Amino acid sequence: MSPAAEQWEEVLTTRFALGEGRSAVRAAAVFSADAGFFATAGREGEGGHQHFRPAPGAGSGPAPDASYLAELEALWTRGGETASPPALRLADADWYRESLERITDAVTGTELDLVLLRDGERSMWAVRTRRGICVFALVDGAAPDHSDEARSLTLDFDSFLVGQGY
Repeated sequence: MSPAAEQWEEVLTTRFALGEGRSAVRAAAVFSADAGFFATAGREGEGGHQHFRPAPGAGSGPAPDASYLAELEALWTRGGETASPPALRLADADWYRESLERITDAVTGTELDLVLLRDGERSMWAVRTRRGICVFALVDGAAPDHSDEARSLTLDFDSFLVGQGY
């Protein structure tokens, strides 16, 4: 595991431990095309890996295969109004894109793509930097305030990674 991955997991685990009450984020992960999901962490000591496993056949080893990368890339691409929303298969669940925003990080000034993914009542935020690093935060429950907190956490940790040169 790289120092950046170790630092990510430590920072995220600390964030979960220091939060008041139960965190609105169930688990979070960092993804790159070269390493796949290279860092994950979960609330209350949970590892988080089980929420971010790519679908079977998405490539063996840490690096995902080309079809999985194409599926992921589709999340960040604007489609026509009549097209069905892009989907990403993680941990035996189909996550469909509900929204896509292009925003500017307030700390770094970097342009980011931010998506809200849904699997039934569950939601997950994902953000991608211009360098292709993606941060995912799985929301715990369907409450709107939980989704807002997860969005904020996603952007906070994306700023952390950009600040580290990713």
